[in-house]
Amino acid sequence: MAKDIVLATDGSSYSFQAARFIAQSGLLPDGGVVRVLHVMANLPARVSRFVDAEAIQEWYGEESAKVLKPTAEILSQAGVPHVVDSRIGFAPQEITRYADEVDAHMIVMGAHGRGVLLDAVIGSVAGRVLALTHRPVLLIQHPGDDQDQTR
Repeated sequence: MAKDIVLATDGSSYSFQAARFIAQSGLLPDGGVVRVLHVMANLPARVSRFVDAEAIQEWYGEESAKVLKPTAEILSQAGVPHVVDSRIGFAPQEITRYADEVDAHMIVMGAHGRGVLLDAVIGSVAGRVLALTHRPVLLIQHPGDDQDQTR
């Protein structure tokens, strides 16, 4: 039985709220681990053409660490077992692929909640994850919004 939870983070207050929710809710099954994941978009070819591959990988690592660290600290302070990981690519695909690879119990994400019209025009990572995965997804809204949405 899958026990781990994938917590997708982008370093926003929405992601921090999702981490706090996991820490306070008892959502993580016994023996489970929260797998904190950050996905960065590929650098455009026009940039990567002129920069050393090693420097690019170092930059990806540094940028992901900046995002992962505060989210991991929230879980650490609450004593929640977790690991951090990062990927490079299209966030919705990488999040769902990672959840499948680790056979996650569910995916948890902070919901930016910009609104239906804006999300319809530009899309949302959460909406695309919902469309791509067969796993349960829990969307945690920003502090001050006390409604949680699940699928």
